[in-house]
Amino acid sequence: MKIVVNPLGRQINEYLMRMALPLGLLFIVEYLISCAALHHMMLGLLVWPLKLCVPVALWWVIRRIRQIYLCNAIPGFTAWTFGTQLMFFAGLLEAMFIYVYNEFLRPGNLAAVQQGMIEQYQNVYNELQQLGMYKESLPTLQQMIDKMKEAPVSSAIETAISTLSSDIFVGMLLMIPIALIVRRKPNL
Repeated sequence: MKIVVNPLGRQINEYLMRMALPLGLLFIVEYLISCAALHHMMLGLLVWPLKLCVPVALWWVIRRIRQIYLCNAIPGFTAWTFGTQLMFFAGLLEAMFIYVYNEFLRPGNLAAVQQGMIEQYQNVYNELQQLGMYKESLPTLQQMIDKMKEAPVSSAIETAISTLSSDIFVGMLLMIPIALIVRRKPNL
């Protein structure tokens, strides 16, 4: 049995993996800023511009693939597939970093993140209680805080797998409109 290798497919996959490195680094920076934002609220303002860079990066990479490798023509499903692949590779880099970071570099980080979230919700609860606003929602918020206190801390591998799954799912959704924008029929 002879194995047939598609050289164009190999080139596109290599390009996607090369482009996944900066996107994965963007995800890592976003993760680190999100962790730090639990203790320094103003850092949270940096997360949203980073999140907005993702669809732009996906659009740019898929458009470059169309221009460089596919003679300026790409079907929508193919564009969607390439974007999903790119998000998988970048998410894999982020998941590996999250595992190493939370397991070896900062072993107590996940517990600190969970505690920071509880503190933020507790602060919101206290503020609303002092202001006398949303009185009907306060018992629900208190129940949520109590459940968060009782919940076990996720392990590093659970967090990494959850992040990878989330990146792939978000990539699949983001790529629907991007693929519709990037697709182009060949000029005949």
